[in-house]
Amino acid sequence: MRELALKEITKLYKTPDAKAYFAQDGSIASQARILMNSLEDKFSDMFSNATDYAATMVNASNTDSQLSLLSSIKNLTGGMAIDTKIHSADMHETIKASISTNVNLIKSIPTEFTDRLKHIVMKSITTGQGLADILPAVQDAGDITERRAKNIALDQTRKAFNSINHDRMKKVGIQHFEWIHSGGGLHPRQEHIDLNGQIFAMNKLPIIDRKTGERGIPGQAINCRCTSRPVLVFDNN
Repeated sequence: MRELALKEITKLYKTPDAKAYFAQDGSIASQARILMNSLEDKFSDMFSNATDYAATMVNASNTDSQLSLLSSIKNLTGGMAIDTKIHSADMHETIKASISTNVNLIKSIPTEFTDRLKHIVMKSITTGQGLADILPAVQDAGDITERRAKNIALDQTRKAFNSINHDRMKKVGIQHFEWIHSGGGLHPRQEHIDLNGQIFAMNKLPIIDRKTGERGIPGQAINCRCTSRPVLVFDNN
């Protein structure tokens, strides 16, 4: 998207109308609007397979969950194997919701980039900025979009894995989990640091945001890198 935008905007600013405008003899506003609409359509086409991308990611997370839980249970029980290739109604709904959420997020990437481009181009026209001023701004908009796309991919992959994994743990009879703080990130949440190593029941989730009182599982909060470990709790009574 960034390369196409740079190419097409450069062509726009080198047209006779553009040169005339910046000599105070004409206007390119209408051509700029036409170009932005054209780029918006082209960017949307690039993401037309959003559902396929999302489904591939979520299905991969489902497979990773199967293998991860199988390994964890073997470690807990000294080698006992439990069939983790299961599919419950809760898991089905979680997978559907994860795919739908990711489709919307993926499609928001070209929309946000186009909005940034429109602002940059129209501002340049109203303020008289030339090509030398606008190209760095377009490059920066592309960098911002790329970082956002990477953050979405990482965050949603963690969310899909953790959500599916917790549904799977409940299905095989695991009723408790240990919160594992990632130890990473520039700004770790104090709540999640405090939760590290604590054991919680599946039906009584911890508070993950003290400001809102939201309860949840590791990875549920935005950009949370925490994970969980299944725990076997035996009733002594």
